[in-house]
Amino acid sequence: MNVVAAAIPSAALESGAKSREPRVGHPLAQILDIAFQPIVDIHTGRVFGYEALMRNAGAAGFASPVALMDARAEVGDLPESEAAIVERAFARFAEIGGHQNLKLFLNLDGRTIAAGEPIRSTLARLKRRHGLSNANLAIEVSERYDFAGHEAGFAALLDLRTEFGSLTLDDFGAGHANLQMFYHVEPNILKLDRFIISSIGSDPKKVVFLQHIVKMAHLLGSLVVAEGVETAQEYYVCRELGCDLVQGYAVARPTTDLATLRLSYSNVVALLHKDRRRKDTDLDLVMSQLDEIAPINVEDGIDAVFERFRQQPDSSFFPVVDRVGLAIGLIHERDLKAILYSKYGRDLLQNRHRRKQATLSAFVKPCAMANVTASAEKILEVFASRPDSEGVVITEESRYRGFLHARSLLRIINEKNLQLARDQNPLSRLPGNMLIHEYIAAAQASDSTYHLAYLDFDNFKPFNDTYGFRVGDRAILMCADVLRGAFARDDRFVGHVGGDDFFVGFKGASGDEAIAELQAVLAKFKNDVESLYAPEDRAKGYIEATSRTGNKDKFPLLTISGAVIHSTSGRHLPPIDHLSATIAEAKKAAKQASEKIVRVAV
Repeated sequence: MNVVAAAIPSAALESGAKSREPRVGHPLAQILDIAFQPIVDIHTGRVFGYEALMRNAGAAGFASPVALMDARAEVGDLPESEAAIVERAFARFAEIGGHQNLKLFLNLDGRTIAAGEPIRSTLARLKRRHGLSNANLAIEVSERYDFAGHEAGFAALLDLRTEFGSLTLDDFGAGHANLQMFYHVEPNILKLDRFIISSIGSDPKKVVFLQHIVKMAHLLGSLVVAEGVETAQEYYVCRELGCDLVQGYAVARPTTDLATLRLSYSNVVALLHKDRRRKDTDLDLVMSQLDEIAPINVEDGIDAVFERFRQQPDSSFFPVVDRVGLAIGLIHERDLKAILYSKYGRDLLQNRHRRKQATLSAFVKPCAMANVTASAEKILEVFASRPDSEGVVITEESRYRGFLHARSLLRIINEKNLQLARDQNPLSRLPGNMLIHEYIAAAQASDSTYHLAYLDFDNFKPFNDTYGFRVGDRAILMCADVLRGAFARDDRFVGHVGGDDFFVGFKGASGDEAIAELQAVLAKFKNDVESLYAPEDRAKGYIEATSRTGNKDKFPLLTISGAVIHSTSGRHLPPIDHLSATIAEAKKAAKQASEKIVRVAV
């Protein structure tokens, strides 16, 4: 939440510092306004939440939000001032239709957070006053405050996370929002600094940075927000590299007019429809490497062909099409040269009348062709069937679209392999977060019945601490193999969220069928994983290890718990982001349940 205030009489500000209880009559509350900017799902345009942004800076007398907060810190009422701003943001957010299922992103000053209890109490009180829940709050940690350098401040930050269940690390890649903060804070949401996003479509180095940041965040269970996305190209690259959410002018500008806010943004849907880079057909890869060589019309005379080769001396061939654009094949310079050296070639070229009558069809050679929607493997297969070919003619709706050179096809295959590696969990080779997200999005849009299961291990940390990471990885791989073997069907989907967290999707099954299949899997894993324990631990049925509190304790052998989201008959699944708190509670309950499974109907 960036803060800018209108001009405030110094006396009024100072009077506001006298009371430690923020109030509606606080000078800031009387003059500031709040704008909201949507943060939406990058795949669907559906709103995930809104960031609160302060307005009315014109007469403030402060050059920036930072200057205002610094001024309030100097006079000693920073917590009260920020509380008044938060009060205003909460009140306006509560007026937004459907806000119950949305996030309110609040960027709190680090000094306020470091003060500890005042802001925690204020947030809790205002939350209750305006009928909000912890799930509505996405508290953003400012990049300006060095929490790592202040032990008490960092402890207060972690207390805030404990109190409200989540934190958002803002402007990652700038200021103190660095890897150390990411490591210790374990944010639920990671917002990327605008520097990384700006012009990313033309900066390969930024693509590498973003690719690895997204992968790291997903492996650690954080959603990634591409902040400051202004162009379609930036949007497409961020979506392609796996960002979960998007914020910026490409979606919508901040507004103080709540009536203009939407729960879904059609311009993002329009971008999706325009996006030709769908993974299921490799269209993005093909289009990125396609050489749109202007074709030659088969009805043109040889003179026209010679002129094209004269104008483009580096070209050794051209695609040939008929009048309606249907691809016929290629015409090669070498074949025309053969005319010059043939017995009657010179006579043909010297006779203008006969040269005009000569048709190109006699010189056109067939070429490997593939539709633009074909997979990279299919195009490679077509190319390999003609070992003497320079590449593949690509068609769209049976008409010439462009040419794919052999070297370009190799790049596509290489890039697809890299994409496959990105979309898979590196340990289990199961589909990772991006493919899980796409599966859920398809389930939400479908009229079929779906059940979504979120699984994780019980007592994995003490097992990992006792037997080591290698044996811990063996347990994870064992689980992945059990899930693969049980759900190797078209109507089942298995994904690996990261660590000891897995995902299973059921399509077309009844709720009881899904539960029965999961119970069988959980039982098999419980039986198989005992082989990883020492004989004496198997005999005891537990291991002794240090608990999180530092005490020695007994921990049962590994099992799996699961929360299963059931779609109600005739209803679509709601956005899973809106059910995150419900899923988390169900997973906790499952660990205590005798069957290790808790069902949630939505």
